[in-house]
Amino acid sequence: MLKKLEPGSYYGTTERRYDLGGLTVAESIFPSGLVIPPHEHTNAFFCLLLEGCCTTSWDRRSWSGKPWTLTLYPAGLPHANRWHSSGGRSLNVEFAPQWLERLRGQTTVLDRPAGYKHGPQVWLARRLFEECRHQDDASPLAVEGLTLELLAECSRSRVELPHSYPPRWLDRVCELLRDRFSENLSLSEVAREVGISPDHLTRSFRQHHGCTIGEYVRGLRVEFACRRLAASELPLVQIALDAGFTDQSHFTKSFKHLMGFTPAAFRKLHRRRR
Repeated sequence: MLKKLEPGSYYGTTERRYDLGGLTVAESIFPSGLVIPPHEHTNAFFCLLLEGCCTTSWDRRSWSGKPWTLTLYPAGLPHANRWHSSGGRSLNVEFAPQWLERLRGQTTVLDRPAGYKHGPQVWLARRLFEECRHQDDASPLAVEGLTLELLAECSRSRVELPHSYPPRWLDRVCELLRDRFSENLSLSEVAREVGISPDHLTRSFRQHHGCTIGEYVRGLRVEFACRRLAASELPLVQIALDAGFTDQSHFTKSFKHLMGFTPAAFRKLHRRRR
C-alpha cells in the first residue's frame, strides 16, 4: 500500500523552521545513498535542494536535481526518491488547505509537478532560505511575503517536469552552456559540439527544459550577476560584461525582466542584509 505522509512529515531528519497558520517551512537532511520508496504527501510543497543530488521518479518519468534547483510536488503525487552517494539537504515549503483558502482559488500552479533550475523562482527560494537562516522579529512577515512572490512567479512562467527521459547529449549541452555562458555561442556551434542538427537541438531543449537555449543562457548570466552583486562592489558595467551582456543597458533590462527589480536594487537589498 502506498504510504501517505502527514502534513509536515518527510523522510530523513527534519527540523521545522516556521509554522505560520498552515504555511510550514522545514529543513531535511538525508543520508548517503538513501532510497525512498514510492509515497505521496498530504499537502503540496516546494523542495529547494541545498546540498547533494537527488533523482525523483513518478509515472515512468524522472527528474534529477542538483544544489539550488527547485521542485514543486503536488498533493497526492505518487513518487519515489533516490539520494546519490553524498546524501543531501533540502528546504521544504508546505501549504495546508487553510492557508491556501485565503488565495481564493489562485493556486492551480500547485496542481502539477514542476521544476526550476534558474530564474526568479530559484532566487526567491534562495532568499527564503537565507531568511530562515538569519531570523529576526520581521522574519515571519518576510517568509510569508517571499512565499507569495514565489507562487506568483511560478504561476507566470509554468515549467512542467519533462514527460520523458532526456537524451544524454542534452546533459552535455547544459554543461557546455554553464561553462561558457559568458561567450557568444551560436546555435550551430552548440549543436556541432554534440553531433546533432540545430533544429533537433532546439526542439529537444525546449521540450525538456521549458525554455529556449537563449532564455537558459540569459538565466545563467543573471544568476552569475546576482552572485557578483551580492558579494562584491564591482561596477555594474563590469559585472555586465563579465556575465556576457553587450552593455549595462542590456544587462539591466534582462535582469529586471527575470528578477522583477534592477541590479542596483538587488545590490542595495543584499548590502542591507550584510
